[in-house]
Amino acid sequence: MVRLKRWQWAVLALPITTIVTFLLAAAGWQIQTWGISWIWGVFILLFVGWRWLLVRWTQPAVKQVEAVLAEVSEELSAAEEAPLLGDEATRKAEAAVQKILQETQNDLPLWEDWATFWRRCQDVVVAIAHIYHPEVQYPLLNIYVPQAYGLIRGTVDDMDAWMQKLSPALNQLTVGQAYQAFEVYRKLEPSARKLWQAWNWAQWLLNPVAAAARQVTEPYNNRATQQLLVNLSQLLREAALRNLCQQAIALYSGSTGTLPGLAPAPEPTLPKAKTQTLREILTQAEPVEGVEQKPVSILLVGRTGSGKSSLINTLFQADLAVVDMLPSTDQMQNYQWQTESGQMLSLWDTPGYEQADRTDFRELVLDYANDADLLLLVTPALDPALQMDVDFLQDMQAEVSDLPAIAIVTQVDRLRPLREWEPPYDWQWGDRPKEKAIREATEYRAQLLGEFCNQVLPIVTADSQTGRVAWNVDVLSVALVEAIAP
Repeated sequence: MVRLKRWQWAVLALPITTIVTFLLAAAGWQIQTWGISWIWGVFILLFVGWRWLLVRWTQPAVKQVEAVLAEVSEELSAAEEAPLLGDEATRKAEAAVQKILQETQNDLPLWEDWATFWRRCQDVVVAIAHIYHPEVQYPLLNIYVPQAYGLIRGTVDDMDAWMQKLSPALNQLTVGQAYQAFEVYRKLEPSARKLWQAWNWAQWLLNPVAAAARQVTEPYNNRATQQLLVNLSQLLREAALRNLCQQAIALYSGSTGTLPGLAPAPEPTLPKAKTQTLREILTQAEPVEGVEQKPVSILLVGRTGSGKSSLINTLFQADLAVVDMLPSTDQMQNYQWQTESGQMLSLWDTPGYEQADRTDFRELVLDYANDADLLLLVTPALDPALQMDVDFLQDMQAEVSDLPAIAIVTQVDRLRPLREWEPPYDWQWGDRPKEKAIREATEYRAQLLGEFCNQVLPIVTADSQTGRVAWNVDVLSVALVEAIAP
């Protein structure tokens, strides 16, 4: 952006100001020549009448705003001047907050500098904390989370009651109007005040009649709505800091809760993460006494070539399903696994439901859903077209409304960067390019399929031929067990 110097702006503005000045001077000279200088007085009287109507119609609202702000100001002044009834620590706390309030006199309005306001709030709490617990280096950090929440909640509740008194005044204007008025006031008020003062002095020499009319209407020209907004900002800041001070005194003095012990809590020992397959988890979950149970039925669905067979082999760590470069499943295939105690898991691998020439496939899958305990939808990460999956899930929900479902995003190792696959990956919070790509692909499917699926999880299936190791299958196994748990 081009930035001009002041003298350059002055040169550019000189032709315009010269023309405007010439026109004004010529008009004034012509009026003087015609001998109708009294017309300036008529203009002033018309303006006075317009101003009188404006003031008369807006007088109630302005008076209401001024009265409410005056009442609140008197309450704050009375609270500041009232003698404190309490111990020495309470008086020190009041002195500390008075010092902070004095420092805030030159702060910018709240809506312009929130960072400074939050720092003032922190200064108040730290000052109160050190008064009641000077032996603690960081007493602010030695309160429990519910106590910190109560500190904030109590201050907000006090501010709610305080704002109720201001509601008649603040209901007169919107936030946008208030901010715009303040911006205009701050930018134009200094220069406009000087220009208006110079013009008033010149009026007594150029046109005494107009000057006299202005002098008569001067009381109506002092409608300082913008100044009221500046006062309102200071009142809000002072009320918030005082309420926060009272809440902090109540907390750190022990009237609402004692400061917790300063002994550091023992660091919890996190359990060592273990990667378990679905087979191992089901084995551990076997009942002590073998009882006859109904087999758990899982329905595996997805478009042709989405990787359902590879997922089956990965879950059971066995080459149960044939994996080929070409789609091979053209009929319902059942895979069963049974523990020594008789617990059985039945997984139904379905044909691709998108085949237009075999609508019976789709109907067959919907029929099997009535007897299923869980639905697994497999969707490849490299195919962003999900409308077919959404349509199928809608039909499935209409057929069986209470069937839990999990969406599995396969082939995430093929996302960009293409040649990178060096697990482990933190796909939820990591910032590596691969982690971001996995997270974006998963979130995209969660947005479209989340209405029908309880979870959306990315995985990479194992491949014994290429030596590829499975990734994130342990999380999927836990999700499966939780979904089918009685």
